[in-house]
Amino acid sequence: MIVATRDRRDDVAECLAPLTPERLDALGAEVVVLDDASTDDTAKMLADRFPWVRVLANETNVGPGPARNMAAAEARGDLLVFIDSDAVPCEGWLEVLVAADDGETVLIGRVLDYRTGAVQYGPRRATFLGKSLRCRPERVNTGGAGNMAVPKRLFDSIGGFDPELPNCFEDSWLCIRLGRAGARFRYVTEAVVRHKGDTGKHGDEIRMQEHNSTYAMLKFYANAPARRALFTVCNALWMALRWTLWTCTGRGGDAKLLRQGWATAYRRFAQRERAGG
Repeated sequence: MIVATRDRRDDVAECLAPLTPERLDALGAEVVVLDDASTDDTAKMLADRFPWVRVLANETNVGPGPARNMAAAEARGDLLVFIDSDAVPCEGWLEVLVAADDGETVLIGRVLDYRTGAVQYGPRRATFLGKSLRCRPERVNTGGAGNMAVPKRLFDSIGGFDPELPNCFEDSWLCIRLGRAGARFRYVTEAVVRHKGDTGKHGDEIRMQEHNSTYAMLKFYANAPARRALFTVCNALWMALRWTLWTCTGRGGDAKLLRQGWATAYRRFAQRERAGG
């Protein structure tokens, strides 16, 4: 089990509390926590309260994606189980994921709101644009790293999370690349966590999400000019539709961030192409 955390000492303590040494031993599991340059004594708390947890610490913040990569590189098991540090596993969560593992399938769990119990993240399917839509469980092909299990062999085969996208869209991009590599996906309804955050993007996260999703999909279609051109047209129309809607409904600042993220993604991709990929 892998947890990347930064300045969430109390949250990560609640996340780890149900995972007792006895429970982990029965499953043949371990917990690896990557403390991504926290300033709230997270590492000390972990050493004091959870001595059975393997703790790695960064001196500088690298972001969730690279932090998870670092923890995954140290993991000894065949299945990498990811959970957000502000999520709390429900009864049987880890047991369900371990039992569902077949070594070939990416397992996507269910995410509920910590306070209300409402579904925050159910089964979703990535579209041609990279954005995802709700789908039937049997059609799932993407999920969030806040409740996901990936066979280590598959994870390593694609190089893990893309270091170019340290945060925002990094988990969707991982799934898209896993799908391209031939991985199967399964939505595991019984693998439930309660998440304290929300699924929306706020402030500069809006720009980062649009930038990263657009840039990632441009890379995805880099060797398919016709598909890249079609993506560009459709993605521009989708961006323009949201920009117009947000501007007309009092979200002018968010609309500006959206457009900035979209535009900088194309500039970044053009620089990448000039540099030879």
